[in-house]
Amino acid sequence: MDISPPEAPPRDLTVAEIDAFHTDGVVRLSGMIDEKWLGRITEGVEYLLANPTVLAQATALLGGGGFAGDAFMWKTHDGFRDFMFFSPAARIAQQLFGSTAITAFYDQIFAKPAGSGAPTPFHEDVSSWPIAGDQVCAMWIPLDPCTPDTAALQVVRGSHRWNRRYVPITPGATHLGRREELEAVPDIADQEVLSWDLTPGDIVLFHPAALHGATGTGPERQRRAFVSRWVGDGVTFQPQHAVLPLLWDHGLRPGDPIGGPLFPRVLPTPVPTETGARFDGPQQPHAERAEEFLSILRML
Repeated sequence: MDISPPEAPPRDLTVAEIDAFHTDGVVRLSGMIDEKWLGRITEGVEYLLANPTVLAQATALLGGGGFAGDAFMWKTHDGFRDFMFFSPAARIAQQLFGSTAITAFYDQIFAKPAGSGAPTPFHEDVSSWPIAGDQVCAMWIPLDPCTPDTAALQVVRGSHRWNRRYVPITPGATHLGRREELEAVPDIADQEVLSWDLTPGDIVLFHPAALHGATGTGPERQRRAFVSRWVGDGVTFQPQHAVLPLLWDHGLRPGDPIGGPLFPRVLPTPVPTETGARFDGPQQPHAERAEEFLSILRML
């Protein structure tokens, strides 16, 4: 089937914004997601929080009760599928990287209730992921107004360039995949942390190798955030030691360029063999893989 190209963003990224991403590891882009897409995301988030999937159950186990969430929502919910293929997000990533191709990595929800005292500990993402390459970004989109003191994302400036990898840590402060070659997350008390007052429609665009975290929420307002992650040219599949659960078939071997039905290309054009089945209907994860993953988490 033919798939319409993604929408253009409301404006192009500036040279200063692109430089800030590469230098600082994070930049705030104001007003880049319009009301139409915010409405679709918010509707999807509320539906999935009320109807938890297997990965929502996993998030509850990992989060220690401080927040709810889900992942790979585009596989099961059409609103998130449409955001991946038709929103401006892929074009924003292409401008950031200056790359030929843009591939969707995965999406995720993080929802903290009002009055949650549970912080998200500082961590970096890439040590958990089955990929290698530098053209990787995350777009953190708040669905509620938030500040650095009420669970807006915080990023340690320049930490993506430290060339260090840390033991994966869950929001409930449980270490996963302990490996001798990985360090514990260092004390960041003396580091510069970047964060902003945010409103729905903003994007915090950050490098997943940067250390990032968040406080708990304030007493009067919840904080829901949607994250989409994107890769550009030169990123390959490297599953050794990764702890990110891959509960759908992906068809990749170590060293393959990222792509396939779990990580579909969006730009310059989608690949029909990667996308066709998803546009025929929702795709649920493999039941046996899902239960095995949940069983491991219950033992942590």
